[in-house]
Amino acid sequence: MKFYDFYKRFPNESVCVLILKSIKEQEGIVCKKCKNVEHYWKKDKNSFECKRCNFRTSLKSGTIMENSNLPLKYWLSSIMFFNIMEKNISALKLQKEFGHKRYEPIWLMLKKIRNISEADYFIYKISDYIAFDKNSFD
Repeated sequence: MKFYDFYKRFPNESVCVLILKSIKEQEGIVCKKCKNVEHYWKKDKNSFECKRCNFRTSLKSGTIMENSNLPLKYWLSSIMFFNIMEKNISALKLQKEFGHKRYEPIWLMLKKIRNISEADYFIYKISDYIAFDKNSFD
C-alpha cells in the first residue's frame, strides 16, 4: 500500500475541515480568552468564534497542527498512514508525494507526528469519519 492511497482518501481541504470541525464540536470548544463554551462557526474564516467576546479559535488550535501552514490534507493523510501502515517514510519522499516545494515544513510535520502521542488521539477520532480497515491495506 502506497502513501498516495491514503492521500486520495481525503479528497480536498473542505472534507478535512469538516472532519476536524466535527471532532472539535464533539470535544467542546472553550474560549481561551473568557472560558465561554458557546461558540458559532465562521465559515469564511474556518474557525469558531466565541459568542461572548468574539475571540476566534482555529481548527488547528490545541493540536499538533497548531502554527502550521501546511494543508490539513497533508496532516490527516500522514497521520493515518503512520498509524495504519506502521512504517516510516522519509520527509523527502513525502515532500515528493505531496509535490511540496519546501522540505523543512514536511520534516517538522513528520517529527511532530512521530513524537507526540496526540497523533494517536487524532487517529481514533479521524477513523470515525474515514473508513480504514488495516487488513484491506496489507
